[in-house]
Amino acid sequence: MLETVTNAIVLEMEEFSDWVVGWMNQHLLNIIVIVLVAWLARRVAVDLIGRLLKHTVRPDTYPTKADREKRIKTLHSLASGVIRLLVYMVAGLLIVSEINPSYKNLLFTSAGLIGVALGFGAQSMIRDIVSGVFIIIENQYRIGDEISLIAGAGIGTVDGIVENITIRTTVLRDLNGNVHHMPNGNIGVTSNKTLGFSRMNENIIVAIETDLALLEDIIKKVGQDLVAKPEMEAMILEAPALISVKGFSEGGVIVRISAKTSPASQWKVRSEFYKRLKQAFEKNKIKLVGQTQASEDED
Repeated sequence: MLETVTNAIVLEMEEFSDWVVGWMNQHLLNIIVIVLVAWLARRVAVDLIGRLLKHTVRPDTYPTKADREKRIKTLHSLASGVIRLLVYMVAGLLIVSEINPSYKNLLFTSAGLIGVALGFGAQSMIRDIVSGVFIIIENQYRIGDEISLIAGAGIGTVDGIVENITIRTTVLRDLNGNVHHMPNGNIGVTSNKTLGFSRMNENIIVAIETDLALLEDIIKKVGQDLVAKPEMEAMILEAPALISVKGFSEGGVIVRISAKTSPASQWKVRSEFYKRLKQAFEKNKIKLVGQTQASEDED
């Protein structure tokens, strides 16, 4: 009895082994070819898209070379994502058809039913995708830009540098190195700090007895000297200057200093400007009152 059962098991195992070997001989090579062709097609298509973008995105439509490169990188990220999705879908269908042709019709039927069932639950994803497409098409921000996002769903404000943009999410890295994945559909207001140019707006408070004409000349001279530095020349589009007297505070006069810089250069310009301004104030006995403040308003 035991010998009969053992022989039956061995026979079943041999038949299964023969079936596996036969299936592998008939289908495995085709599946491997499909995977390799899909991988190669994706690589070639992504490379061609990158080359095409470099030739079609005209340099004269962007203020600087960096702006053009950011736009190309962003569009390339979107195109790569779409190509990857399409290639994987086609490769998946071909593999399913190779395993069993009858599965293909079943897969399409199931996909339709599942699509209807999940349609109501996928509204947020659809919103993310639509928002992502408009963000990229409208060039609201690019990979490498520093932005501030005001988001819903209790997320609040998120600041950082854009590391990646997909049709569903925006990836930001903040100053602490934390990476934030923001669904595009949750983004309400976007503030791009590095699109086209940046500004340095500062309010300082000087002693009430300060000669404002002398103060204006000192600030102008420091700004011009800063522009003359070779390493700063490309960063400064308009030299720092006193542009207005804002009013009075307790014990002093509030004045505004403003400058126009290349994208994301305002902090470097501000640092170098204040180093020189401190020396000029000490030399001319200009006294400050209170604290220097960054100004965001435009009045």
